[in-house]
Amino acid sequence: MKPEKFDHDAYQKACGEIDERAGQFAAGNFLPVMQWSLGTGTYSYNSRNKEDMLYAQLDGITETLRAENDQLPHLEPWHGVGVFAEAFGCPFIWVEDNAPWTTTIVDSIDQLKRLKKPELSKAGMLNVVLETTEFFNERTKGQIAIAATDTQSPLSTLSLICDVTWMLTEAWDYAEEFHRVLSDITDLIIEFTLKQRSLCSKPAAPGHTMWSPSMARGISLSEDLLALTDPEFYREFGAPYSERIAAALGGVGIHSCGKWHHNFETVKRLNGINMIDLAVSYNWDFDPVDPVTIKEAFDGSPIVVQARCKPEDTETIDILINSDIKLILSLWWNEDRSIRTRQYREIKKRWNDLKNHSQNNLP
Repeated sequence: MKPEKFDHDAYQKACGEIDERAGQFAAGNFLPVMQWSLGTGTYSYNSRNKEDMLYAQLDGITETLRAENDQLPHLEPWHGVGVFAEAFGCPFIWVEDNAPWTTTIVDSIDQLKRLKKPELSKAGMLNVVLETTEFFNERTKGQIAIAATDTQSPLSTLSLICDVTWMLTEAWDYAEEFHRVLSDITDLIIEFTLKQRSLCSKPAAPGHTMWSPSMARGISLSEDLLALTDPEFYREFGAPYSERIAAALGGVGIHSCGKWHHNFETVKRLNGINMIDLAVSYNWDFDPVDPVTIKEAFDGSPIVVQARCKPEDTETIDILINSDIKLILSLWWNEDRSIRTRQYREIKKRWNDLKNHSQNNLP
């Protein structure tokens, strides 16, 4: 699958323009509106072949740049969410025309005790990701930013290694062993990510799914157990390890699927947290977060909130832009570039109108 000719000059020009707009974000003078694509098949059949993945992603960047957008497009070596779990021994299964997946290997304390930290040099799928990263960088001559893979947090990775019901019900009884394994996963994530970044001329940060202008730092962590765990559980078994990753890698952006507002206050207190990513529309998630709870929790907070929304959900969007949140909107992808540009401009106009109205009514 050969891509159409990639226009490096257009890419570099777009990156410069996006970075210039991003410089206004800290002052509250810019609302980033993202609508971008990694290319058809990246999360399914192209995940097996690094060449097909590269071509698909280059086409995705080309199509992204054909409509107005504030995300700096990047490449991402994506071979599934289970690459860290596979390193600990989980079977890795390639599925025809779909994303690969792993199966759990622990449902007893004896099995948990047998887990040992793997050597990165012997971690099969992690080395595939490194090979893909190096391939991407060489083929593009280091001119295109490359994100880390879809990094599952230590707690999320443990949920791929262990039967989830067993893990959630037994963690407190065997806390010492759980912490040992979580610490090993954390060390592996840090070691791997530093190695991967060393292979990129232009590492993208935070990367996976998140707004990633050149000024951004840290790493995107998928922390999907935030929707399933109470604050006490997450403070004990999740927070310390995300904080260690943040300290080592320049901060973290936390993503979780589902409705996880009950953990907002816990996440806000994480050392090194600089961004969250969540869904507020049903096409992004079957159980999206209520925008009112987001506004109540993050008004005035320095933490950036990236909200995945459907452009037609104007009431939800208006609640968010009519707030004191450091906001980013990530729009559901539409194949029609004219629709994408119209959606972008409509949201920008509503935000500018609201800002001008607020300024005109200052005492």
